[in-house]
Amino acid sequence: MLKLTDTQRSIWETDGFLHLEGVLSPDEVSFFCSEMDRIRGEPGYEPDDNPDLPIGHYKWLDHAKDLDPAGFMDRRDLLAYHQAFIDLIDRGPVFDYVVDVMGPNILLSMSQAICRRPSEKFPGYTHTDGGESLRLTRVDASAPPIAMKAMYLLTDVTEPDTGNLTVFPGSHTRQIPFGDRTMTPYSPGAHQLMGKAGDVYLFPHSLWHGPAMNKGGRSRKVLLYNYCQLWVRSYDHGAIPDVVQRCSARQRRLLGDLGYDFRPGSYFYVPKDQEEVILNP
Repeated sequence: MLKLTDTQRSIWETDGFLHLEGVLSPDEVSFFCSEMDRIRGEPGYEPDDNPDLPIGHYKWLDHAKDLDPAGFMDRRDLLAYHQAFIDLIDRGPVFDYVVDVMGPNILLSMSQAICRRPSEKFPGYTHTDGGESLRLTRVDASAPPIAMKAMYLLTDVTEPDTGNLTVFPGSHTRQIPFGDRTMTPYSPGAHQLMGKAGDVYLFPHSLWHGPAMNKGGRSRKVLLYNYCQLWVRSYDHGAIPDVVQRCSARQRRLLGDLGYDFRPGSYFYVPKDQEEVILNP
């Protein structure tokens, strides 16, 4: 498996993110864009705007609220829609770098498709993943992160304010003020990331990040695949999902199939063949 170069590791530890260029081919970018358009009409999880529920709550819908291919979308749990979404779980070279950063004792915690249309009204926002709990938990820059994600760009973001991922470099280890002070993509220290369709950004959940405004001429589309340490719960699955029947041994392990019937304490102890399974496709 590929490993980070010394330069990449220094960037990761210092800034908290890595830019991988040209991971997806133009044909793959076109395919995933068309799949995002197709699954708008399929049942799935979308954010619930019920004010009585916690922020970030997702509910199962019979169909998406916005069927416009360029309209807002935030669809979770993608694996059942197409084999290609399953195959992206351990797609190289992205997965190689994830394993190098996190170690082999990991799970896939979430898959997500996001589309944000151009808008003068949406101001953008910043946050850390994992909510308040992970926001307050810091690990050393050279230690494996508790959780991280791979963001696949499906549209170009080569100009500022086109829905770019905005990050606060170094904030994965150095907490920045929050609470009474609202952090935005335009607060001091924020940095908008550029990239082309097919590129991938890797970053840990503890890095402050979020979308900038989209004043460009088209909607910004991305796919997100999140990974966590084996002892952390998956965001998407309360139990091993049915799609494991279509998965390789490594993909099954990443979805929580430990190779034996679950018993209390299972995820706190690494299966004897964990490294063998994860390091081999």
